[in-house]
Amino acid sequence: MWARLLLGLALLLALLYALVLLWPVLSPFGAALGIAYFLNPLANALERFADRDLGRRPWLRARLDPRAVGVGLLCAFVALVLAVVLLVAVPKAWQQVTEAAASVPRWAELVRAKAAPWLQELNLRYPEQVQQVREKLLETLRNNAPEIVSPITHGLQRAFSSALSFVLAVLNLLVVPVFAVYLLYDMNRIQAGLGELCPHRLRPYVYSRLGEVDRLLSAFVRGQVTVCLILGAFYGVGMTACGVPMGLLAGLVIGFFNLIPFMSYVFGLPLALVLSWLDDQSPERLLAVAIVFTFGQFVEGNFITPRIVGESLGLHSVVVMLAVFAGGSLFGFLGMLLAMPVTAALSVFWKDLRELYVNSQFYRRDAASP
Repeated sequence: MWARLLLGLALLLALLYALVLLWPVLSPFGAALGIAYFLNPLANALERFADRDLGRRPWLRARLDPRAVGVGLLCAFVALVLAVVLLVAVPKAWQQVTEAAASVPRWAELVRAKAAPWLQELNLRYPEQVQQVREKLLETLRNNAPEIVSPITHGLQRAFSSALSFVLAVLNLLVVPVFAVYLLYDMNRIQAGLGELCPHRLRPYVYSRLGEVDRLLSAFVRGQVTVCLILGAFYGVGMTACGVPMGLLAGLVIGFFNLIPFMSYVFGLPLALVLSWLDDQSPERLLAVAIVFTFGQFVEGNFITPRIVGESLGLHSVVVMLAVFAGGSLFGFLGMLLAMPVTAALSVFWKDLRELYVNSQFYRRDAASP
């Protein structure tokens, strides 16, 4: 039994290693698969609606496939939403960004004027310490500037080093939606085909566990992304109404902070307050921004998330924090995003592994005599 378990783990690690090596090639397919997985429940609902409607018209049912109708309606809705975003939200966000860029010199002068008295007082009280801190900061910037800039320059050089790289990037943007439509049409068949590969004796266990994993991932991926879009739209409109610079873009960013636990509390409100303070230092503006953020968090925690996401993932807050920190340390920002769903999926098998360990001979064997 242990030999088969170790062999299975070795094959799984080998498969993961191969996926890591081939990820630059498979990334468009992976993105399309994620989009198809995210939209498949909506496609299934529209397919059932089309099937009922076409059932009343046999002559039309003979010519149209309900799945194709459902996927077509969903694609039309997504295209309509994207068109509205591109025609309405993007120009407004671009206008806010250009206005904010024009205000940068004024903001820099404001920060300098506010900080100058504090710096002058520190310089008078602790001249040697201030000089040491200044020299240390300059030395750190000189030493680390190449390391900070090199990933950005390397990425830009790799993206625009040749016309072929640019063409490939554009093709990826075009290929992902096409792949997503094809995968969405066949998603139910793909899932059924993968299920057929499972041995019959293992199907009850595997189906039950994978169903639980799918439920948890659905709650996190579909639910949390939907919640983030709702919060992003609310914060964008609210902060724009309050006059916050780059309100639409900042609101969308703050909304998607909700993907990472505790991130919206730690970075969302300070970011909104800082942007508001740079443009207008009145307490009324800051209070209005704080009220918008607090109201959004209250509605999200008590109404939106319970109705859309449903019950929690069943993870202790300490486990959540450890998972986020470990994911960020190992894989950066992407690891922080994936830490929660991966941990939730692995938690499905934790009880089984614990039960297997407790019932093993290694655990139940009597202690050796001294």
